[in-house]
Amino acid sequence: MSKHSNHVQTIELKFQLWGWVLFILSASFFVAASIRVGDVLSLLGSLFFLFACFLFLIPLVIRRE
Repeated sequence: MSKHSNHVQTIELKFQLWGWVLFILSASFFVAASIRVGDVLSLLGSLFFLFACFLFLIPLVIRRE
C-alpha cells in the first residue's frame, strides 16, 4: 500500500475509535440517568446499548494491533 493510503486508513480508524468512545460515554450517561430516576426498562436498554458499543469496538481494536 502507498504511504498516503496508510495515512488515510490511520486517520479513519482514529475517527471510528473516537466515535465509539463518545457512544460509550453517552451510554454511560444514559445508564446513570436511568439509575437516578429508578427506571429499570431504561437501565436495561442503556446497558444493552453500552454492551453493543463494546462489541463493535472489538474488531477495531484487534485490527489496530
